[in-house]
Amino acid sequence: MTVINFALLPDGVFVVADTLVTNHMFEPSFFTSKVHVVPHLNALVCGTGDLGFILDWSRYLLGAMLAVDVTHLDEFAQDSMRSLHAGRTAAERDALTSTIYHLGFNEQEDRFVGFAYRSTADFASERLDYGVRTKPGYSGELPMERFPDDFVEVCRAQRAEQDRLPPDERVFIGGHVVAYMMQVDRTDGRSLSVVTTVTRPFEFEDLDKAYYDCTASLAANAHLRD
Repeated sequence: MTVINFALLPDGVFVVADTLVTNHMFEPSFFTSKVHVVPHLNALVCGTGDLGFILDWSRYLLGAMLAVDVTHLDEFAQDSMRSLHAGRTAAERDALTSTIYHLGFNEQEDRFVGFAYRSTADFASERLDYGVRTKPGYSGELPMERFPDDFVEVCRAQRAEQDRLPPDERVFIGGHVVAYMMQVDRTDGRSLSVVTTVTRPFEFEDLDKAYYDCTASLAANAHLRD
């Protein structure tokens, strides 16, 4: 699982995610980018839960779907996700829990929009209200106003809370924090364009140890775990 915090506003999308991936034994396994930029749709695709399913969906979206933006994509996404899910084994389907988010600009509405598709709801389309979302939730009251600084501080607070939980209840957070921002450029005399920026504003203090733990989780380095 992962941390994904985002603000969806009519004039912008602001997202942060960590990069750590753990294996089924809750051991650090590798680092990855958990938010995918999709420029031809002026969109970001991200998710929580089963990484394999999120990656499968991203590959399918990039390799087999024709749409003009995330609102148009919404017409086809539900059935396509259900088909991908049905193609897995019964055991995988029972164990898989994922939520996919599509966040992007709708030119007809002239604003950013978002959709969620949850495996627990058979991937039914859920149009997102504007506002801030944090996954996992946390009990603090840190504001998420300045981007990316406030968003990073919330990630650190979530990490501290999750670290106090037993492994089978915990969301493992670590590696880096990557920040994604989408906004509209309305410069006079130029056609409207969506500008996406990606930065890596923070590394968790135990990044070096997490990297070592990742190398130790490789089969070839099993001796390092002793």
